[in-house]
Amino acid sequence: METIEVGNHCKITVIEDVPCLKIKWIGLPPSDEFREGCNMALELMRKHSITKVLTDNTKAKVFAVEDQKWLNEEWLPQAQAIGYRCSAVLLPNDPFITFAVKNIMAKRDPKKFISKFFNDEREATDWLKQI
Repeated sequence: METIEVGNHCKITVIEDVPCLKIKWIGLPPSDEFREGCNMALELMRKHSITKVLTDNTKAKVFAVEDQKWLNEEWLPQAQAIGYRCSAVLLPNDPFITFAVKNIMAKRDPKKFISKFFNDEREATDWLKQI
């Protein structure tokens, strides 16, 4: 299992038996670190031919609006071009952060992209294995 840390706020792990990437966000990364983490995920998706992502936001803070926009308008089209189609998202107990995460995901085309929200990592990985 390959794990890469990007700064102090992002850990990316290749989970081969699903297969998927697990992206764990911790706190509020500065914009450059957020984008570096996302781009590292893109690189690993290419390298390992991965189309599914488990995003762990249980320890995350709300990302900057500019970064949310960048994610949906610039990063996502690149990821979809290499096959990214499915995301399981672990939500925190914080209703404000949960709202922000769901708002980011709501901007994605459900015909091109499948996502589901979870509170339990095992349930999320089991779901990703079945998709």
